[in-house]
Amino acid sequence: MLNGLDIIEITGRIVRDSWGYPGVEAEVILENGAHGRAAVSMGNNGSAEEQVRLVNDRLSESILFEDASDQGRIDRMLSQAGDENWAEVDGNQGVLAISMAVARAAGAGLHLPLYRYLGGTSAPVMPVPMMSMISGGGGDKGLDFHEIMIVPQGANSYSEGLRMGVEIYQALKRLLSISGFSTSTGDGGGFEPDMKNSEEALHYLMDSFKLTGYKPGEDVLVAINADADRLYEKENGTYCFSKESRKGGISINRAQKDMLAYYLRLSDGFPICAVMNGLWKEDLEGRKEMMKLLEHRTLLVSNDFAAANATIIRLEQAGTVSGALEMVEKARKAGHKVIVASDVKDTEESFIADMAAAVGADYVKSGAPCRGECTAKYNELLRIEEFYRKHGQTAVHFA
Repeated sequence: MLNGLDIIEITGRIVRDSWGYPGVEAEVILENGAHGRAAVSMGNNGSAEEQVRLVNDRLSESILFEDASDQGRIDRMLSQAGDENWAEVDGNQGVLAISMAVARAAGAGLHLPLYRYLGGTSAPVMPVPMMSMISGGGGDKGLDFHEIMIVPQGANSYSEGLRMGVEIYQALKRLLSISGFSTSTGDGGGFEPDMKNSEEALHYLMDSFKLTGYKPGEDVLVAINADADRLYEKENGTYCFSKESRKGGISINRAQKDMLAYYLRLSDGFPICAVMNGLWKEDLEGRKEMMKLLEHRTLLVSNDFAAANATIIRLEQAGTVSGALEMVEKARKAGHKVIVASDVKDTEESFIADMAAAVGADYVKSGAPCRGECTAKYNELLRIEEFYRKHGQTAVHFA
């Protein structure tokens, strides 16, 4: 036991995420009175009731009276208990919620904010925000690509970069409205205009940059989250752009070589700094070819460390806090840029903001600069930056 950091109580409960779907929240209380709370969305998958029962019963029992400051041990015990119950419960949301709550409680018990508990007392490296502007993906409207984001690479601080993103977002909204497009939002808060193709969307983004006085390619860059696994059709080995096909009146199905040519054309015409999940995950040959073509001017982002020069870190994929920290370490050893990101279905939980600052992530991706589940993370990073500035330390790292 260290400073009364033994875990004496764990409570699980159902909460609601940004789309009204159920999520699981865990609350951890330590012997010295400190407590931590964390929530994880279930999306529309699995049973929140089962996850909460798992938290309150078997997961709680596995770590009760353990030292909360030993995150690695706690997470191993939680993962083992979760493995033993996966036949009965679908998903690891309960394990992750407790893992996050334990970290927050341990930090509170040591009188440290979460970002300092996870990352130490030196000034953090503030991440560049990657902010969603135009959404697509599985919705009826929007683009075939999952989303198009902006990256305020020319900002001098995190807060300035966030402000630039807000200005561009509002300018884009005005441009879309004037042009007769819907300004309804999709996953992550990006707009869902019913446009012909990605090129049209990118042109509108360039106009919004200019309208706000920012230079494309200097002040602001663009990132594409293609989500190619969703576009790929195994039966014919092509990527189906169904929305573009509907708008153009002609079927658009791109083979591997066509996708590579498409990304090259987009990169030649627009200041694209990153492409996420550009090709089908299992197409390692194509991904390696894409690396040869684009790695010197574009970040190629994946979550499996293969044929990429940047890694996206999601707590939901890592499963635990220590699992996410291990992924960051692995990415750094591989020489990758690190992008800490929230999940598509999200809550107002701000844990990833603290993690991004703690690990010195190059980028943080948490949707558009609107809607509470997105701005909760961006606002927490504002507070972290303010803390270090008040103590005479600047903390900026724009890759």
